[in-house]
Amino acid sequence: MLTLVLTFLSVPLFGYDDNSGSCADPSSVTGICSQRRDCSNKADGLYADTENHCKTYYTCYNGEFKGHNFCSKVTVFDEVQQTCNWPGAVDPPCGTKGQATTSATG
Repeated sequence: MLTLVLTFLSVPLFGYDDNSGSCADPSSVTGICSQRRDCSNKADGLYADTENHCKTYYTCYNGEFKGHNFCSKVTVFDEVQQTCNWPGAVDPPCGTKGQATTSATG
């Protein structure tokens, strides 16, 4: 059996700066990359960022926030599958799975 072990180094976190296209001090970055999430009471893992409509997700490790990741424009983060997925395949609040759909009739 193959076991995957992720190791995070204790280095200062940087944020992605859209203007320069590079990593920068978080105090100078705007947008989602400047937003931190509280991981102090969360198990290690990936979490949908519901404040960003699940278009992003973040990593918690050893009670520390390790940064955001992005889903493609047409997908949302699926915490059950631990991957980005179609909204219709993801339970609310991130997706629409199990919700009634309406269609226009003409």
